[in-house]
Amino acid sequence: MRGVWAVNRSKAQFFNSQVGEPWAAAEYTAEERRKIARMIDAAGVRPGMRVLQPGCGTGRLTVILADLLGPAGLVVAPDISPEMVAACLRRIAGRSNVRLMNTAIEDLDDDRDDFDLVICHNVYPHFDNKREVTKKLASLLRSSGKLVVSHFMNSAWINDLHRKTHPSVLNDLIPGSEEMERILSAAGFRIDVVQDDEQGYLLLATLR
Repeated sequence: MRGVWAVNRSKAQFFNSQVGEPWAAAEYTAEERRKIARMIDAAGVRPGMRVLQPGCGTGRLTVILADLLGPAGLVVAPDISPEMVAACLRRIAGRSNVRLMNTAIEDLDDDRDDFDLVICHNVYPHFDNKREVTKKLASLLRSSGKLVVSHFMNSAWINDLHRKTHPSVLNDLIPGSEEMERILSAAGFRIDVVQDDEQGYLLLATLR
């Protein structure tokens, strides 16, 4: 975990401590699977795509993506927590279309337009500099590539949870709608969909 960007080590340690918690390790519930299916459908995930999944955690979504993309596709899945990456490695069970790495997205070496889609599921609030990370994500997407930001709960619920959980994630919030639009616009994205309600949080944006 070295590079020009400093990894937030206290945050990495916090997520190391969470690797066995139900929110990180348990199989998705039926309701969660329905929300994942909604997100995948909105994003247009299809076989053969190259997908970047920052903050892969224990790999619950990574496995689903890998199976949907098939042998011609690829999931690149970085995470700052070595324990999360180790758990993800166990979960993917040798699938050859997943590339895991213990690194921050800011330090990802593949700084070129390689990906069709970036899926930030349960991770976007944890980026310390959302403006710079969003620009980085844009640089990794092909022309007209898409960015998804998703959570099972809405932004008010997520933000309240993070304020109460641990000092390392105290300020890890989903930006308000106007700030999110400014961040995405500055990175070259057009927002296509925003849903922030009892069904959770789902944002879909396209690189202009």
